[in-house]
Amino acid sequence: MSSSRTVDYKKTISYSNNEVTVTETFVENRNFHRVVRTINGSPVVLEDSEKLESPKNDKVMVDEGSGDFELNYAEYLKDDEDEVAPDGKEIVVSKAPKTRANHGLGCRMKGLFDGFGGHDIKNIMRHMRRRHPRNGQALTNFMLSGKMEKVVDQHVRDFVHHFGRINPDNGRIMGAIRGNDFFNFGGLHNNLGNTGKVYLDKLISGKCAKRKVHKFKPIVPELDFGGKGAEPKAPGGTVAPPSKPVAPVPTPTPTEVKPTPTSPISPIESVYPTPKASDFGLDFETEREKCLRNKTLFEDPEFPANNSSLYYRTPPRDRIIWKRPGEIIMNPQLITQGESRFDVKQGALGDCWLLAALANITLYDALFYRIVPPNQSFTENYAGIFHFQFWHYGKWVDVVVDDRLPTVNNKLYYLHSADNTEFWSALVEKAYAKLHGGYENLDGGTTAEALEDFTGGLTEYFDLRKSDKPTVLAALVKGMEMGSLFGCSIDADANIKEAQLRNGLVCGHAYSITAIHSITYYGQDTTLMRLRNPWGNEKEWNGAWSDGSMEWSKIDEATKKQIDVQFARDGEFWMNFDDFFANFTQMELCNLTAEIFDEIAEMTGVDRAKETSQEEEHQWHEVMEDGEWSSKKGTAGGCNNNPSTYPKNPQFATSFTAPQSSIEEDGNVTVIVAVLQKYRRELKSKGKDLLPIGVSIYSVGASGGARIPLTSEFFSRNRAIAKTTIFVNTREVTVRFRVPPGEYVIVPCTFDAYDDAEFLLRCYANGQLRFFKS
Repeated sequence: MSSSRTVDYKKTISYSNNEVTVTETFVENRNFHRVVRTINGSPVVLEDSEKLESPKNDKVMVDEGSGDFELNYAEYLKDDEDEVAPDGKEIVVSKAPKTRANHGLGCRMKGLFDGFGGHDIKNIMRHMRRRHPRNGQALTNFMLSGKMEKVVDQHVRDFVHHFGRINPDNGRIMGAIRGNDFFNFGGLHNNLGNTGKVYLDKLISGKCAKRKVHKFKPIVPELDFGGKGAEPKAPGGTVAPPSKPVAPVPTPTPTEVKPTPTSPISPIESVYPTPKASDFGLDFETEREKCLRNKTLFEDPEFPANNSSLYYRTPPRDRIIWKRPGEIIMNPQLITQGESRFDVKQGALGDCWLLAALANITLYDALFYRIVPPNQSFTENYAGIFHFQFWHYGKWVDVVVDDRLPTVNNKLYYLHSADNTEFWSALVEKAYAKLHGGYENLDGGTTAEALEDFTGGLTEYFDLRKSDKPTVLAALVKGMEMGSLFGCSIDADANIKEAQLRNGLVCGHAYSITAIHSITYYGQDTTLMRLRNPWGNEKEWNGAWSDGSMEWSKIDEATKKQIDVQFARDGEFWMNFDDFFANFTQMELCNLTAEIFDEIAEMTGVDRAKETSQEEEHQWHEVMEDGEWSSKKGTAGGCNNNPSTYPKNPQFATSFTAPQSSIEEDGNVTVIVAVLQKYRRELKSKGKDLLPIGVSIYSVGASGGARIPLTSEFFSRNRAIAKTTIFVNTREVTVRFRVPPGEYVIVPCTFDAYDDAEFLLRCYANGQLRFFKS
């Protein structure tokens, strides 16, 4: 790789509270990569690694754990042709070292500037004005603007939705049993908004069938992780038979008492025998009805209240006592409509990534209630059992848990609400821990990963410290027009918890980006962004274009009304794009498909297509396919550094059709290909880390008839039209690109040959697409 293709970059961020001031400087060029954090004037080098000199032929092979960053992030997102060496040959791919600095390298984009007429901010702003010509009109979308919730509110006021099973005034379920009275527990009813009430009425009336939800079965397939094709050996040296799926067996409870309808059982007693594999896959309604009939509190046989659910390696520092919410406080509540729902605090677990995703989801009632079904509470039909729904490797699963939670000194040990009375967040965390095999398995992750599991969408990540402004703005504009969701945050230092900067922003806190607007200010084009703090309080940006700032005095009232500018302590504020880029450090873009919007329409009665303009009708279409890299089956070929084995990888032929209308209007198709490796978080306890993975896409013509599998000869003569050039040990890698309609072949692979893993391949396109596997 020639030195002229390497971009130097440096960014400095400062934040403080009354006692501690932190300054972080990130520097990288061809020779070194360094992060220096200064705390009260004392510098601490967090990362410092010299880069390896590339050989003259620029083919870089990187050993795992080295400090080499062969392609830095700014170069990785560069919108140009695929990397080609000076001699015209394709550059050999490399593997990134295992470090948190790699976060975001799995997101590759090409063609992001198509349709803008250029690669600079002026061209992007010109595009915004051309597509949204009305003076003062902000660019937003149906979900981000909050319009959907407003339409639901209007439907309720106008009696468009006829409630049949609940009281529309208070959201109470007609004929429900006040279950908490059975067990001498206090409790408060859920406080639902109109979206929650409508969905609850439809849910218990059986009118929501579009989204197929499966019972969760905590069984992880035992793959052969024997390394380079090694087969497991049984004692005595013989080859062991192929392993079968195994289920974790919880420790049996010390007391087993048969319940009777007339004698309630104490919460500390168990009615569940040691489960067998056939017992797994709990049905929420069935189990709850059984508990209410027998007047027993539910105890989860799949995720017991003991150490096996807490950790596999590092025990908690404190003595854990499992308690139900009714044993912690007088009147627990599951859901509260209002700002307290957004105020969720991290506990002793390192899952701030999960917290950030939850904070973003709470901004959208329709998405929140898909995770937290409103047909459960601490009063109506309460029996100590709850359920939550997550997208899990391509399908939605219903995870059933009991409400016994880890506590220390009568306080929740992990995720909890600020006032300790609302328990949806703690129970969601418990269900998510069960989904992945235990609480400790949630230690460390990415917001993008959790956003996908909470929405079923496909997430792309931007490290704003290493991205250029036009790329970020182009992604924002394209995403707004496709109905995507945006979240952003400022990295927090471990020495400062939720530090509020002098400018009003809060470190380590998730914000949602809800609109972009191009405005003329003193004769200069200015790009404004509207953000929302999920706390919904006075902690807002206080710089230029903030509520009541002098900049707004130069804008006429008609324009402010059109873009819905409101000055209130509501957590929503405006700032210019330059300030956004200078202050925030990361941004997530979550793409939602047409199927997701169809499901939301069914649960709320609001059809996005009927409520939006033609400019907002662009939607993603999705296909997905399960796959496997198996050394035994000969499908673990590794990357194309291994030309003899690379063709053995699974190959997927795909046909793309141009959309009837598109943002770019050039006849090409926008495509996102994502490869997600499955079960790696669940296998943490077995020492199975994430593998460095990548994907390449090849064109095979526009007339059809692609013959797969492609051969070594094909790969030696044809370059990929899009690919990952760095293989990163992250759960998912994505490649966004734009191509003419036609047939293409997708090849997912690991960096090293003979690495075994299962994966999910997803393909998003703004036109129609077909998918089939070799």
